[in-house]
Amino acid sequence: MKVVSGGSQLADRRKISTTVSEETYAYLHGLIETGKAKTIAEALDLSMDGLRKAEMRARLLRDTAAYFDNLPSDALAEELAIESALVPLVDETDVDTY
Repeated sequence: MKVVSGGSQLADRRKISTTVSEETYAYLHGLIETGKAKTIAEALDLSMDGLRKAEMRARLLRDTAAYFDNLPSDALAEELAIESALVPLVDETDVDTY
């Protein structure tokens, strides 16, 4: 961690220099204007975090579908029983928190 002026800490960062489309530039500045990020770097990190989450969810969806597609019928029946027991808890779970 690096300590910057004001005593706050930042994770080690890598410097990049690049150009982006007008749309991307406007989007990143919009994150700053709405207070979701303080800098372009934070806005880019926030955007990349969202992209990584979306990719992980898509991979989980594919892997889960493949798991159930290849499951023997007796194991599928057991999985469906577990699902029925867990359904009431779904509304209480925020998957983005973990």
